[in-house]
Amino acid sequence: MIEFRPFRALHYDQAMVPLADVIAPPYDVIDAAHLDRLYARNPHNVVRLILNKAPDRYTAAAGELRDWRARGVLAQERQPALYWYVQDFALPDGSRHCRSGLLAAVRLQPFSAGNILPHERTFAGPKADRLKLMHACRANLSPIFGVYPNRAAAMAPARAAAESAPWIDVEETGERHRVWRVADAATVGELTAALRDTKVFIADGHHRYETALAYRDERHAAGDTDADDPHNFMLMYLCSMDDPGLVVLPTHRLWRGAFDAAAWARATQHFRVEDVDGDTLLARLAAARAPGCIGVRTPTRTAVLHLKDLGAVDGALAAIAPIIRHLDVTVLDRFLLGHLLGVDCVAAGQDGRLLYTHDDRHALGAAGQDGVGAAFLLRRPRMGEVAEACLAGEVMPQKSTYFFPKLQTGLVFHLLDADA
Repeated sequence: MIEFRPFRALHYDQAMVPLADVIAPPYDVIDAAHLDRLYARNPHNVVRLILNKAPDRYTAAAGELRDWRARGVLAQERQPALYWYVQDFALPDGSRHCRSGLLAAVRLQPFSAGNILPHERTFAGPKADRLKLMHACRANLSPIFGVYPNRAAAMAPARAAAESAPWIDVEETGERHRVWRVADAATVGELTAALRDTKVFIADGHHRYETALAYRDERHAAGDTDADDPHNFMLMYLCSMDDPGLVVLPTHRLWRGAFDAAAWARATQHFRVEDVDGDTLLARLAAARAPGCIGVRTPTRTAVLHLKDLGAVDGALAAIAPIIRHLDVTVLDRFLLGHLLGVDCVAAGQDGRLLYTHDDRHALGAAGQDGVGAAFLLRRPRMGEVAEACLAGEVMPQKSTYFFPKLQTGLVFHLLDADA
């Protein structure tokens, strides 16, 4: 069972600061150059909370949060509410899309309960970092992105509430973000009842969700055991799988090493190589229907690799559950790079030999630049693949999906102390 409730959001006072200057994407997609730009944009940009540049970033972030609240830059709602959040955005091909979901305080549950489920692996370093920030700020600063199975109609009461003028309406870097308060008790009751018996799959924010579980357990161990206290809940965005604006992009791999004649020779033992040009690679990849198709671009050659025989993958990756063994990303990371070429993709991702991008143009142009010997391009994952893996209790390889666009940080915050 999923339990969520309205909450008294902490938010920027739009009379004090221009909202477009202070919101930001999640911390884990902000590189050094982007961090500097956000710092320069406004002294109250939320990046100073989620990714402070001070030597003790956690203490500095907590100090900023206290100061902004004391000076009224941040204000807290008097009445608990749910928040209907609509993002209007464009894909690189120019097509326009609109994605809708509900921001709510969702009761934390361990994955073992089977109601809130992960689809990707997590790592200790990011969780330790976010836990220190949670200790310092005692707040959920960014929402978790959750999806639930095909019940867009369940959100009809929220859509009806959003027929009025939005509470927040801001455009930033080509995206429009609109938020409506949903505070009417009857409407809140309809929404919470409509999703009570569903499951939620974490689309983005696995590290922060596991961090919130750890923080909750620490508070319980310290004696804060009231089940209704805010630390038992996590700020989450809930979006239906059949929302027309739910877009899942692939995450391409950039290999900072050689992909030479010997590597091509090993690949051709198990893949049929279809040579193409750079302008048609993505189209040819998208047109392929069989499992195990991978685009490869090196400084001298561009091709689509078509797996010849799933049996070879089954033999090499027998320890991996069948539900994820034949995914393109598994065939790439574990079979082509891992089994055939001896690359430990997890270690390579941590030490910078393997880079990731969801930008098709970046991937196509990366080979031969900055030490990149090969770009490996993937097809878009299907939402059904994510759901099947979650329901089977399996997790996909790291960087399997990219839910686009990211949720913006800075629209609403959820405080973790009952007296906040």
